[in-house]
Amino acid sequence: MPKWDKKGMPQYGNKEMVEGLMQDYFKRCKGETLQDENGSVVYQKNGEPTMVGGRPPTVSGLACALGFLSRKDFLEYKGKHAEVVAQARLMLEEYAEERLYDKDGLQGAKFTLTNNFQGWADKTREDYDIQIYEKLDGILEGINNAAKQ
Repeated sequence: MPKWDKKGMPQYGNKEMVEGLMQDYFKRCKGETLQDENGSVVYQKNGEPTMVGGRPPTVSGLACALGFLSRKDFLEYKGKHAEVVAQARLMLEEYAEERLYDKDGLQGAKFTLTNNFQGWADKTREDYDIQIYEKLDGILEGINNAAKQ
């Protein structure tokens, strides 16, 4: 585990430490392969091994695994070995984005993408209204110009 500076930010000894913590977290999330009574791996119909004890990787979960004291600090981290932490965030974003294509994970994926990652915000009703008003203004201006002629 890393040590913390005076601001509560993790201080990593080296890049490999961060990578190790990150890899351990994603490995725990993946779970373990299911084995039958003979110790053989149990496979699914699609040929993939059956995994048990897995859980979805989360922003808060990875922040804890990397030694952060808050989700916000993890999302905004710019300290030493920030490129490894950024790669970890990207892996979480990739996982959530993949879940957009999965009926069961769609709502959770939308929530985490819009709340934890930049560039994923849904357009609000106000955004659509502004676009409509701008188009209407253009139409009305055209009508006024035509009426003056």
